[in-house]
Amino acid sequence: MKTPKNEFWNAKYSTLVFSLAGFGFACNLAKMILLPANTNALVFSLEALAMLFFLALLFVAINCQKQHEEWIKEGKETSAKNIKTLMDENEDLKKRIAEYELKENEEKRFASYQEKMLRKIFSDGKSATDKEHFLHLLAESFAAGAAVLYKESKPSGQFIVEEVYALPEDFIPQPFVLGEGFHGQAAQDLSPIVVSSIDADMIPVASGLGNTSTGWLYCLPVVKEGHCVYLIEMVTFKEVEIDKMWNEISTRLVDMKIF
Repeated sequence: MKTPKNEFWNAKYSTLVFSLAGFGFACNLAKMILLPANTNALVFSLEALAMLFFLALLFVAINCQKQHEEWIKEGKETSAKNIKTLMDENEDLKKRIAEYELKENEEKRFASYQEKMLRKIFSDGKSATDKEHFLHLLAESFAAGAAVLYKESKPSGQFIVEEVYALPEDFIPQPFVLGEGFHGQAAQDLSPIVVSSIDADMIPVASGLGNTSTGWLYCLPVVKEGHCVYLIEMVTFKEVEIDKMWNEISTRLVDMKIF
């Protein structure tokens, strides 16, 4: 690493000051030694005082040099800390930008995916008059292995099965009430519930490999005037993100009077 110009100059200047002061001290000492013995005592006193001034000058110069070196050292440490802080802030900024771009790309991807799925679901005119057809179309659009459509039964408040999709013949879905199970909780909270790993007590999924209980369970309430009137329970083999767009789907179902 190169020595800064001003630092080199200060070191050279300090060395020169010390050298001149030392030379002056030596000359003064030699002069006192060479003075005749009958020299006035006042002269010796003045010469001794001059030597003390030289010593004081050296002392002050040495202290100034030490302080200067400490100041340079502190300046270097402060600069190093500032540089590290700036580098850390720069890395943090890069990380934030990358996260923002990733989030923005994910939002664009999901918006495109949502538009595609909504168009696929609601472009079929038969869905508006046939709930069974809509359930099949919804399940097929999201590659569901099984699905059940529940309808609220008044005045009991129970939700009974209205339509099913791809359920095994030996599996009969049971009615439920608000707050009972995942579907009951979704109907009560008016919000989708997603279970990322289902067990054997939930809806079994029929596939080409036979029945399985591995997948994602989606409980999707259809809300009308602040009240759950239908609920779709659907099982998929992979995450399909239908819960993220369900509010839009539910609103369209009610507005188009499909449900």
